[in-house]
Amino acid sequence: MHFTPTVNIPDNGGLICGFRLDATSKPQPLKLYAADQRSELPHEPHWLHFNLADTRATQWLNSCSLIPEDARDLLLDSDAHIRSENFDHSLALIIGDLFHDFKEDPEELGVLRLYLDNERLITGRGHPLKSVDRLRHELFEGMIFANSLDLFARLIYDIGDSMHKVIKDLNNRVDDAEDQILAGHLHNQGSELGRIRRLLARLRRHLSANRQALHHAMPHIARWSQHDISELRQAVEHLESTIQDLELVQERTRLLQEEIAGRMSEATNRNLYVLSIVTVTLLPINLITGIFGMNTGGLPWGQDDPSGFWWVIFFMVIAVITSLRILHRKRIL
Repeated sequence: MHFTPTVNIPDNGGLICGFRLDATSKPQPLKLYAADQRSELPHEPHWLHFNLADTRATQWLNSCSLIPEDARDLLLDSDAHIRSENFDHSLALIIGDLFHDFKEDPEELGVLRLYLDNERLITGRGHPLKSVDRLRHELFEGMIFANSLDLFARLIYDIGDSMHKVIKDLNNRVDDAEDQILAGHLHNQGSELGRIRRLLARLRRHLSANRQALHHAMPHIARWSQHDISELRQAVEHLESTIQDLELVQERTRLLQEEIAGRMSEATNRNLYVLSIVTVTLLPINLITGIFGMNTGGLPWGQDDPSGFWWVIFFMVIAVITSLRILHRKRIL
């Protein structure tokens, strides 16, 4: 049987989806069993994904004896701080992801809570998330996972890949902004780069926290896991390469903003230079008009002299030419 993303799993007490995992066949949808019915839970590796906004899901998790009490507390805690906690043969983790309807808003970053052991992966979220929904569709489409650890590794890879696609789009926007800046079109480019830098800063904090939590968990998983963790190591490396790409884009935006500031400062200095030249050039004219505008007697070329106006204009021209020659001799002009 072939499953597609359009297949709907009935709502079973807050369960979004559940799958049995098998190394030789496609994942099979799994219904939710009562938390106290240990014998009815599958012995094969499986995944249960819950909507934590549904009180039935929190009640099921709170009463599930297969999950250590401290792990249940982390799954149901309201604290969104990304972290990992290791137990004897299991792991509880809070990891960052993007909202399902992410639109490049720094506030549209959420967290996924999960519990992992050799038999099961149990996840929960309060808001629809992009990467975990992508993983759900991959299982509906028939992607095969041998065990819960391989599924967890794929989840980490999908988180890194979702972040990488956002960073790639931001990098393309930075390329467009760079072309505009180098062409001298600075209008609105500074504010656009500022929005990109703000989003990149938030993504970097999210990804760095994910990396730190996974690095803390990896040695513990290697000790108690019965499965090969090479896929998980590759997923973490992919996440780290995504962080490196993000840092490169972040550095480019910083340099471009400095370029904008430099060009605007250069334009301001050039305008001030022109204004200063005009002011110095017109200063003698202002002085002459000021003198001849005084309401005193004895001024030459008075109202009775018909050539007085042209003599004043002549001296103004001479004054301007003299000022320009002085500025040129001083290498100011």
